[in-house]
Amino acid sequence: MTAEGTRGKTLATGPQTPYVVHSRPQTAFDDPLPALPETAQKLLLAAKHIIATHGFDALTLNAVAASSGENKAMIAYYFGNKAGLVAAVLDSVIHDEYVASQNRMQDVDPARRRPQLIEEMRRMAGSAEEFRVFFEMLPHVLRDEELRHRVALLYRWYWAMKLEWLGITSPARALEDPDLLGLTQLLSAVIDGLAVQAAIDPAFDLANPYRIFDAMLSTFALPGKAVEPGQPVGDGRRRPTSV
Repeated sequence: MTAEGTRGKTLATGPQTPYVVHSRPQTAFDDPLPALPETAQKLLLAAKHIIATHGFDALTLNAVAASSGENKAMIAYYFGNKAGLVAAVLDSVIHDEYVASQNRMQDVDPARRRPQLIEEMRRMAGSAEEFRVFFEMLPHVLRDEELRHRVALLYRWYWAMKLEWLGITSPARALEDPDLLGLTQLLSAVIDGLAVQAAIDPAFDLANPYRIFDAMLSTFALPGKAVEPGQPVGDGRRRPTSV
């Protein structure tokens, strides 16, 4: 099946466990939070708050109902079961931050593309509570094959989104290029790694490592303007070879 986007998330996906909204199946990458009715939003936000504050093991249907002030039956109504709620939480973590960053990167002056990219990465890594939810869920994800697959698909969406930040107009196709894929995987690793350190130490200064990373990234020929796969990238020193 296909999930539409990066805004609409057009990435090839495998089988996914749907969660339910008013008995309508939802799959990964639908940005559940803004699309949900108010009651479902409250349940999802309560679940994220519980995980961020007390850890994944504290996530029970009773705890979500108590924290949200909603009837426990509403969880089954909107998400099917606890597994559906967990899937919705995973889909929503960091999502809005990525979309907001994409919107800011649109129409950015080519001369400002790299500095703006670094700023968006720094802003992303500073989303402490969102990353705390993600990190709290990771041990559970690693033990659950279905959730591992779901998060792997989410990472492909994250990678494609970063290629859009770089001015690539067909990011899903561009992921076939090993150089662009490696670059966007590295960008994700930098965000995640620095986010871990920032979550551990609230006084951690994200500006310093991103200053160094900016200098490192300056040696890579980033696109100066929006490009299609197959067109020269940046100053033409490298070109996608497989798209």
